[in-house]
Amino acid sequence: MKCMKCSCEMITAKLCGDVSGMSVRLTNKKKGVFETEHISTVSCFVCTKCGYVELKADNPKDLIL
Repeated sequence: MKCMKCSCEMITAKLCGDVSGMSVRLTNKKKGVFETEHISTVSCFVCTKCGYVELKADNPKDLIL
């Protein structure tokens, strides 16, 4: 994947910070306690030249309600 800022090659990186050890994820859900939550994991890419970071949903179609 090419960097949108400087066109250099980006590398895959792991986005950390959650103390529970869970991976970063996107969720989408209709209002209501009993509604199903739609989830996709997220991939992180970083440019080693300029530091630009890009996040990409691994399964964006899974977020459709």
